[in-house]
Amino acid sequence: SRMARIAAGVGNMIRETGIALERLGCRMQGNLAFKDPLSKHREVLSVLGSTPTVKDGCFIAPSAGVIGNVELGSNSSVWYGAIVKGDRSKVQIGDSSCVMAGAVVGGAGDVKIGSNVTIGAGAVVGSATIEDGASVGMNACVADGVVVESGAAVASGASVPANTRIAAGQIFAAGGTKPLSSSDTAALSIAAAATQLITPHASACNKTFKEIEEEKATYTWKQIKEDKDFMGLLQEKPASVW
Repeated sequence: SRMARIAAGVGNMIRETGIALERLGCRMQGNLAFKDPLSKHREVLSVLGSTPTVKDGCFIAPSAGVIGNVELGSNSSVWYGAIVKGDRSKVQIGDSSCVMAGAVVGGAGDVKIGSNVTIGAGAVVGSATIEDGASVGMNACVADGVVVESGAAVASGASVPANTRIAAGQIFAAGGTKPLSSSDTAALSIAAAATQLITPHASACNKTFKEIEEEKATYTWKQIKEDKDFMGLLQEKPASVW
């Protein structure tokens, strides 16, 4: 409607004026200007004098956290919402391993995760040892003192009691350990697939504000515009890029 277009136009004018005044004020204040960051979240955080070591080719998602005494091997990844916490002990993760979305790794004792290991989405891993090529399924819980040998696996949703040892070629499920089946072995290759996704995700997460706004202009509008939207809040035309 005409009223909505007028309101949207006046709103844009006010916003642009405010932005211009903000920039002018910052230039006049110089180094004394206070600039509030958009987010105080940090993917890599030093705690108690310990700073994580992140090697080349790693990907840490913007909403993930690698904290304290953590060593992350080359081409390893910590995905969205995952936490690797080394505030009480050391967490060591080898090369090309992945901690999937929402997983939590860390305990009172040292955590050792080898290379080409998958920690599934939502899994919790305490002070355990996960050897090369092993896999922990989604929402599984691995207690302190557990050892998952190379080529072994923990099934999705399983809870592994403390000090359990899972032998190579075995999978721990609700009913105990059993030999890996052909379908189970597919889980052991998830880390390799996740490693291939590092580059496109890192590229998308490192875009500038301007690049993000320009990309929004290419989106297809799917939401139905409401008649009561007299302020133009659901307008299809995106905001102009600064």
